Amino acid sequence: MTKAIVIGAIFSTILLKGLFVSCAAAQEMKIGSINWEEGFIKATGQGTAQPSGNKGLDQIAATRAATVIAHRALLETIKGVRIDSTTRVENMMLKEDVITAQVSGIVQGAKVLRTSIEWVGEAPLATVEMQICINLDRCTGRPLVAVLGLERKADPPYAPQRDFPPPPSQPSPAPSIQTPAAPPSGGEPKPATPVKRQDRPKIQPPDPNKPVTGLILDLEGLPFEREILPIVATKGADNQYLTVYSAKFVQPKIIRTTGVVRYQTSVEIAKKHPCVGDNVLVVPVESITKENMLIIPLEGAKVISESTRYGNNYLGEAKVVIADK
Repeated sequence: MTKAIVIGAIFSTILLKGLFVSCAAAQEMKIGSINWEEGFIKATGQGTAQPSGNKGLDQIAATRAATVIAHRALLETIKGVRIDSTTRVENMMLKEDVITAQVSGIVQGAKVLRTSIEWVGEAPLATVEMQICINLDRCTGRPLVAVLGLERKADPPYAPQRDFPPPPSQPSPAPSIQTPAAPPSGGEPKPATPVKRQDRPKIQPPDPNKPVTGLILDLEGLPFEREILPIVATKGADNQYLTVYSAKFVQPKIIRTTGVVRYQTSVEIAKKHPCVGDNVLVVPVESITKENMLIIPLEGAKVISESTRYGNNYLGEAKVVIADK
């Protein structure tokens, strides 16, 4: 992920211990970065102060300015985090005052990673680098997923109405097999349209003698925008989507701590993630819908369903990694 830096606009005046300290002006640049692999959001604010003759107060004023800018950068970055295809954090904050308050709280309580002062002549240039957690997977502190109430969020309107596998009263859907049409009389047969799934990676089954410990979804470069609550679906014999995995499959306490999925940049890196264990199932993603849903082949959905039998609830524990580069 890119590590963009916020180089902050500096306030014209800062109130500090009853004194007004004049500050230099600078342009505020683009805002911070989201590290989905490590599960945190980071921003760096820079601030300076005009020399007042008191270097101690000037340094404090510059640091205060940099801190305010870093907080602002974190908040703006958080607002842009995608929950699902139709919702970002900003939408949830606009709807619920309690979420706005809690998000503001974690921003104010952000962890300071680094503070430094550089003197440019007689003027201090302060740099403050801050971080908040998206989840508690590899990050410490109160996470973003804990304050958004995601365990109560309803499925988006585009989510499939049915789950895979269907209820026992309904037969499991079988793969749709289409017979190619005969070529027109007297004409040459037209070349068949390539089937995307044939070009995708194959299912990598785990050791059949041990329970499956986790799931990796292999996107292999398909266009996908990372989000907190992705939906994984397949297409049944009736050509309708069925949900294979989403937040409703995950225990609420897990959603509030580690979220629903992790992200890594390759299958090989994903296999090393401790959450998936040592007997992982790798299923290719066939396509991405316009709503950003991940569509896996029907046989992949069947393997996942079979692997969760007999109480093996690794999906409920969100032991799922998306490899999307």
